[in-house]
Amino acid sequence: MWRTVLAVVLPLISAWGSSDQSSWDVLYKSLASPNPDHRRQALTALGAIGPANDRAVKLIENALRDDKDTLVRQTAAAVLGQMEARQAVPLLRQALDDKDEVAFTAAKALADMGDYSGRGVFIDVVTGERKDAPGLVTAKLRQAKSTMRHPDQLALMGAREASGVLLGPASMGIVVAEEVFKDKTSAGRALATSYLAKEPDPYAVTLLEWALSDSNHGVRAMAAKGLADRGNGASIAKLQPLLADEHTAVRTMAAAAIIRIQEQGATP
Repeated sequence: MWRTVLAVVLPLISAWGSSDQSSWDVLYKSLASPNPDHRRQALTALGAIGPANDRAVKLIENALRDDKDTLVRQTAAAVLGQMEARQAVPLLRQALDDKDEVAFTAAKALADMGDYSGRGVFIDVVTGERKDAPGLVTAKLRQAKSTMRHPDQLALMGAREASGVLLGPASMGIVVAEEVFKDKTSAGRALATSYLAKEPDPYAVTLLEWALSDSNHGVRAMAAKGLADRGNGASIAKLQPLLADEHTAVRTMAAAAIIRIQEQGATP
């Protein structure tokens, strides 16, 4: 009887091991491809394995640290954030010193896991085109401002990929998203504004209020959305002029923010 059982089970065990190895071989082959799009696809697939698999996480970390292609490193940072690989936090912090687009994505990945050590990148992007930014309230933030990252150098993954991979459909109304992502400059500011809304430092509220006067209506709408969560009584007066904004997305978001702030008991 045991001989019969072994005759059936042993080939299955061998097949399982072979199947597992061949699957990893496929991933390794794509990771070693000279085509960066193939490497990016492999990283996205590795993210689907999940953060509990140390082998998958290490391969993605290797790409973030060592790949020569900026877009591949950016993809690695995005995947680590999406899979919430907390063991990769130290490497993501190092990536904040990488090129602008990689640093931005690393900051977003960290923020998704509750780590706001990359907030200086968001501040740089939001304030980069304007000279009238409100004063920074801590030495660390002042230092971040001195290493300005100009938003027109922020190459996200392209409008379609940025809206789907980095922003997510729940972050803002689709109408606003379509308008904002027509150019990379405003896309970066909108994304940065959305993440500043989660920043626990009170200075984030000051920046959100300041962003209400941004030249791009998508950024103004995102700032109003952020103030719905973070605003206080003093924010109401800054939101009220937007009720007459020429863009529906801004008017409606400002109105919603005012209502929510008032419902939380704040008064002008």
